[in-house]
Amino acid sequence: MPNRVMISRDSKPIPCEECGLPTLHVARLVSGDGTLLGQTMVCTACRRHRSEADSIAVS
Repeated sequence: MPNRVMISRDSKPIPCEECGLPTLHVARLVSGDGTLLGQTMVCTACRRHRSEADSIAVS
């Protein structure tokens, strides 16, 4: 199973510095076996943030 970026359903979004929308969340980077690899900020509206998070999760 590949690495994943997981956003908590309880996460309160904040305004993104790039797009200005209140869609920036703290996300956990989790390996395929469920091990926490770290945390990052993910904007669910910006394509740039999504592609960066995806590339981190795959590494």
